[in-house]
Amino acid sequence: MKSLLETLKFTNITIGDIQSVDEMTVFPLVGPNRGNVASPNNLQFSRTTGYGNMEFKNDDERPAIVPAYTMVRGRGGQDHAMTGTGIVPRKESIIFNTACCVEQRQPGMLSGSDKDNRLDILPITLRKDLLDYNKRTKKEYGKLWSDIIRWLKGIGHGVSSEAGHLSYFYDNVQVKKALEDFAAEFEPVEGQIGAIILFSGVPVGLEIMPTNAHWDAYWKQLIRGSYTAELFRLKLLGKVKPSTLIMPEISPTAKPEEIKKTLEDFMSHLKKDVAPLLENVTIANIRTIGNTAGLQTDLLITNGGGGDIIYQEEEPIYISLVL
Repeated sequence: MKSLLETLKFTNITIGDIQSVDEMTVFPLVGPNRGNVASPNNLQFSRTTGYGNMEFKNDDERPAIVPAYTMVRGRGGQDHAMTGTGIVPRKESIIFNTACCVEQRQPGMLSGSDKDNRLDILPITLRKDLLDYNKRTKKEYGKLWSDIIRWLKGIGHGVSSEAGHLSYFYDNVQVKKALEDFAAEFEPVEGQIGAIILFSGVPVGLEIMPTNAHWDAYWKQLIRGSYTAELFRLKLLGKVKPSTLIMPEISPTAKPEEIKKTLEDFMSHLKKDVAPLLENVTIANIRTIGNTAGLQTDLLITNGGGGDIIYQEEEPIYISLVL
């Protein structure tokens, strides 16, 4: 049986040095840059032009990709999030009018020039809530509020669920420190373009960026803002199983070369386990969202989740998938 990467035709990808902290394990995906798209440094969030509208500007000569479910949180206006990916043609500004507010009772518009803005990616459960095509394309800025309230419910520790405010979670002092400290345990490896993320040994996400520069630019938003946020929430709710990653026993008297060989063998064993994990993911439906500036965006639904995949000249260059 083919793995999901093979099915989607993501080629020349290998597994880098695996990183694991508590219940989260990250399998770095290493491979060549793919596609011809704008540098992430040339794409900026400009502003919200109205509730449910997010504007991005591309200063590059190539089309730019706004990562799926990009969330902008600021002090000067109502926090917003994309309901999928966005494509901004070369040297253009685009307003995406199907975005959603993620701070229900906060008035005001966001400005890209505000230095207090914080960019993140929506937590994975809320990303699943936006896999419904009608919901993600509906022009209704409050469409995620009830889902956010449900997501916040029962967390405790000073995190309220009285309204659809993700800021109740992200701006909580205890949560903020926990997310920063935990995410700091993970670092990109050389040549990394993506990752497979597991909670307690179970795959929960697949992320692949077009280039190493894109991964360097967005990995913190993914690991901290999306996956670590979800894991920490589940831990506060008591819904996380103990980690299933058991490190090999190493004798206190082992020589350095023996320790190195033991760890190398262990990592090789883990890497061989990745393909079977993704073999269990099957594609239920693929729906084309749009084709802009030579980039085709599809909504991919799997047997347990789904997400966004982008093609350039019929080759996959980006995927953000919740498993």
